[in-house]
Amino acid sequence: MYKNIAPLLILIGIYSIIAFYNLGNTQSPQTAWTGTDTVMIDLGRVQYISRFQFMNGARNDIPFLLQAAIDEWDFSLQIDQAGVFTWNERYMKTYARFISITPLEANLRLQEVAFRDRNDRLIYPISLMSPGAEALFDEQHLVPLRGSIMNSIYFDEIYHARAGYEYLHGLAVLENTHPPMGKNFIALSIRTFGMTPFAWRFPGTLAGILMIPLMYIFGRMVFRSAFWGMVTSFIFTFDFMPFVQTRIATIDSYVTLFIIAAYLCMYAYIRDCDTLPLKKALLWLAGSGFFMGLAIASKWQGLYAAIGLAVIFFPSLYRVYKRNENEARITFFYCFAFFVAIPAIIYLLSYIPFARTIDGGFFAIVIANQENMFSYHSLLTDGHPFSSRWWEWPLLIRPIFYYANTVSDEIRQGISSFGNPAIWWVGIFATVAAITALKNKSLSEHHQTLRFLLIAYAAQFVPWVFVFRATFIYHYFPSVPFVVLLIVFCLKTYIAPKYPRLVWGYGALVLGLFILFYPVLSGTPVSAEFVHTFLRWLPAWILTT
Repeated sequence: MYKNIAPLLILIGIYSIIAFYNLGNTQSPQTAWTGTDTVMIDLGRVQYISRFQFMNGARNDIPFLLQAAIDEWDFSLQIDQAGVFTWNERYMKTYARFISITPLEANLRLQEVAFRDRNDRLIYPISLMSPGAEALFDEQHLVPLRGSIMNSIYFDEIYHARAGYEYLHGLAVLENTHPPMGKNFIALSIRTFGMTPFAWRFPGTLAGILMIPLMYIFGRMVFRSAFWGMVTSFIFTFDFMPFVQTRIATIDSYVTLFIIAAYLCMYAYIRDCDTLPLKKALLWLAGSGFFMGLAIASKWQGLYAAIGLAVIFFPSLYRVYKRNENEARITFFYCFAFFVAIPAIIYLLSYIPFARTIDGGFFAIVIANQENMFSYHSLLTDGHPFSSRWWEWPLLIRPIFYYANTVSDEIRQGISSFGNPAIWWVGIFATVAAITALKNKSLSEHHQTLRFLLIAYAAQFVPWVFVFRATFIYHYFPSVPFVVLLIVFCLKTYIAPKYPRLVWGYGALVLGLFILFYPVLSGTPVSAEFVHTFLRWLPAWILTT
């Protein structure tokens, strides 16, 4: 047993190190200034101020006025929109002794501000002529030289990480277009570690790590082999998208994790439903419904799994019915609890932190939010430079570009989310091969498994054909586990019997491409020429600026 598990533990350990490396700073300003009056700052003497740095709190839509003076207020700068929980900066390039910060509307929240001289050294005030203004300068040791992904929010973290903070503090929630469960996990992490980049990214990264043993169990169960379970988890681990999507504080990590778990439990049921004792069969179905509920409570994309699970379940229930009518009736009625009541309870409970931020009755708040989410997604017409249509995703035509930074003329940083070509492109052929195999009578023993995998894949992918608003390649993420399982089926069935070394070669290719593309998946500084020469395989691949 240990010999089978040891490679999995090593894989999990290696991936965990890679995933948590440079995930984000574990410290960030925690105290916020929320005053409404002008803050007066005395630097003690006239100094040259090169830059003004500031981090907004949970509100980034409140403008404020920055003024500087020696004798008269001859420098004035209005600061409007700026990134929330992000280190922003504005150049001042002026001499001054006195500085004022004036909110132009109520509810301005600033976590910390800082001034730097021409040599980028911090300038410390000698006095603050406003009560409570100490919160603006009480964590100067945490002011970075520059803003980066290590100390600031990037891309849609501005909605989800912020929502976790707002849940904790009972503040009005900006992001209300998805169910709350994923943001609840972020809030729990923030409560544990503080409002830091590491904290808001930690639960998603942990979800990514948990996917590895789940894929191992899935592969081992489907292919009845520890080796092929290991192959399944290895290929999934070194796909690009699980790595990128679980390291950014959005909610796609959670819905994908729970979709994997829900289908895994359902497969355990349908595989042995003819021989399983009733209690054990009901446990697998309860697990499937429980995880389905968590998926839906994280993102409505989990509803696609509900469709796929139903399509898979009912033919198996009919098989049970032909064998034992009473057992089938008991199973059917229990499934009302497993797939209706339990998911509904999970969904409602997920709203408790959200409801604390709004005045009104709990059920009225939940219903209003459902209406708001439906209206938002059904009426959304805004475009996006990195949106893509469903048919482009498996072809890897347009990755989504999350982050860019210029380190120097030659060195850049970038983060893009897309798939490993050795997996996604091969997955197209594996899907076709699996469909073809359904017509092959000599492979009839695999037909139940193939139908399961193809239905699961189609349930997560096909609904996007009918979505005409802006969509993105990360919407394909919940389909990837089933792409991997289809690839492993082809490897085991067609490749391994004749060309076993090709299996190892394919694994090496998957790993090699992950290593090659790692800089543009993680934001590691890299030569712009290297990216353009070796990584930009298609014209629409924008991987750095």
